[in-house]
Amino acid sequence: MRRAVAIIALIAIAVSLTACKGPEPMTFEELLRYDNPIGHVRTSDVESITKGMTYREIITRLGATRDMGSGLHVAVYVVDDKENLYFSLADPDEVCTKSGTELLQSAQPIVDESDKIGIRGVVTDIVQGKDGITMLVEGKLEQDTSFDKASVTVNMSSRVLRDETPITGLFAFSEIKKGDTVEVTFNGPVAESYPVQGVAATVRIVTAQ
Repeated sequence: MRRAVAIIALIAIAVSLTACKGPEPMTFEELLRYDNPIGHVRTSDVESITKGMTYREIITRLGATRDMGSGLHVAVYVVDDKENLYFSLADPDEVCTKSGTELLQSAQPIVDESDKIGIRGVVTDIVQGKDGITMLVEGKLEQDTSFDKASVTVNMSSRVLRDETPITGLFAFSEIKKGDTVEVTFNGPVAESYPVQGVAATVRIVTAQ
């Protein structure tokens, strides 16, 4: 009888300890994914970053966000709902040489291009990544477009069409070739660098008439 009571007590203690444990911390791969929502932070959050922290430590501190890169990681955060802040990194254990205050100097005003053609032009370069491609598109600034040059990440959440026909399948981006003429709409904000950088919502491959 005593043995049975002792076993029950041990089970109860084990269950209690399990219940007290918090959730497992997210891995770097979970914190930074192409299909994560873009993380929102405050200026004070970024200012808490100190020079010499690794990007793994920075992203763990700021929280999960979207990876806009392909090949290289490009983490994007919205600061105070008005600016985009980007971190480009090849290795999460790479050391950041800037403080949070210095990083904020590179923040870009938010420009939402999701409801119109961002760029129409020729694909002049393609870099293959793990979950997609990053292509350089060069064209002319026209009445219905916003940019003449853009670095565009196309991933599995992007919609790819050939003329008006959707290309089905997870890896539709593999149909895009260097030399293709494309029209791109962006998925949310773009980085106001030159060329601009953003993730494609749709890519329409324009075939010759």
